[in-house]
Amino acid sequence: MLHKQHLTYSKLLVLGDVLTGFVSLIIGYYSRDYLVLMAPEEWAVRFNPLLLPLGDYLFYLLAALPAWLALLISTQRYSHIFRLPLLTQFFHVAQFVVSAGLLVGFFSYAFKLEVSRPIVLVFLLVFGLLLYLNRVVSHWILRSRNFNEHNHVKILIVGENGRAQAVAERLEAFRMWGYHVVGYLNSSPEQPDLPGVRKLGTLQDLPSLLSGETVFDEVIFVGSTADEVERFEELMRFCEDVGVRTRLAVDFFPASASRVSLEFLENLPLLTFSTAPDQDMALIAKRVLDFSCAVIALVVLAPILVLIGLAVRLTSPGPALYRQMRCGLYGRRFQLIKFRTMIDGAEDKLWEIKHLNEMDGPVFKMRNDPRVTPLGKFLRKSSLDELPQLWNVIKGEMSIVGPRAPVPEEVRYYKVKQRRRLSVKPGMTCLWQVSGRNDIDFHRWMEMDLLYIDRWSLWLDVRIMLRTIPAVFTGRGAR
Repeated sequence: MLHKQHLTYSKLLVLGDVLTGFVSLIIGYYSRDYLVLMAPEEWAVRFNPLLLPLGDYLFYLLAALPAWLALLISTQRYSHIFRLPLLTQFFHVAQFVVSAGLLVGFFSYAFKLEVSRPIVLVFLLVFGLLLYLNRVVSHWILRSRNFNEHNHVKILIVGENGRAQAVAERLEAFRMWGYHVVGYLNSSPEQPDLPGVRKLGTLQDLPSLLSGETVFDEVIFVGSTADEVERFEELMRFCEDVGVRTRLAVDFFPASASRVSLEFLENLPLLTFSTAPDQDMALIAKRVLDFSCAVIALVVLAPILVLIGLAVRLTSPGPALYRQMRCGLYGRRFQLIKFRTMIDGAEDKLWEIKHLNEMDGPVFKMRNDPRVTPLGKFLRKSSLDELPQLWNVIKGEMSIVGPRAPVPEEVRYYKVKQRRRLSVKPGMTCLWQVSGRNDIDFHRWMEMDLLYIDRWSLWLDVRIMLRTIPAVFTGRGAR
């Protein structure tokens, strides 16, 4: 399926899934009394708190909408969901139901919500069932285009043989969605025929073919060089005059590992190459998840933050908070905030111990840094010194998950390819953080950050956040 169509259907599926959530809650609410009556008496007493009005449950669902929408997007792989087998999607739905149950349990415990557990149970089960039904119905609707020849998307391929064959083979893989290659036109009569694809002539035959009785919904032009593409200009204008959709394959550009997309500046087409994540909906969900988690964490942890700040002030002279210039997205400078773990003015003493650096590369790390205070050692070991960075997350300078924010001096020594780690927002935790931190050498650290960028998804962020918890408690690699 073509990417733009896939995105359109994916967005419709997201909307359907959100509406399914509200329908499931209503079903769960009105099923509750029946479940209580059917349950044994001892269970009925245990699971029968005061039943709040339906409006209260709908309000809870709306309040938690950003969190569970982010969870939906991270577990359901909407960016390529229609390429996945239905069995795989079943496991993704099950993954969401389990994660959503944990999320509901956390919110109800953290905010002391009086929610009925039978309602929650039925809500989750019905929600999971309807989510999977949405996927089955969507697949059936999309594949139904292939059941009737009248609904086929009939395609003509025009261009050089090797690339024409590659396009034909890719389209054949999506035949179940209704795409059918009727034939192809090559550049000259001397070129050999393509196996499995009907040859209809050469470039000069295109006008007569489109003016004849054979039906073509789309014409795909494929060229091996920019000069060859210029030869297509007149033919593409003819296609435009007769109203046939045209597509131009531009894979001869040096895109390497970049993600390629087409943007428009008013009516000016811009072919975009990007190595950073560019899934708009997933990135929006990431920002919503970052903001929500940061606000909730600051509210819940406020008493602990105050106590830590007082402890820092009382155990060593100097301010409680330490601000340091760091490099953020594409090198933007910002003030990173953390609890002070060193003596006041520690940066002025760095030159005295710089020769004792235990980390290769431009980063300074030392296991028994004499500038670190006794309390600072504990805060670093437990990562509590980094909690004020939640404010940087709220401001949009950082993310919960992302590469560590470097100081400008480090960036000056980056190799060219290592600078790509600045193409995403820095984070409070990352693959390096959960994989051993300072036990990992600098070059492997950079490789892990680039791997995170290349494989980024919301689900990867969730997994890193979950792995951060045991990493913090064990203090592995902390200095």
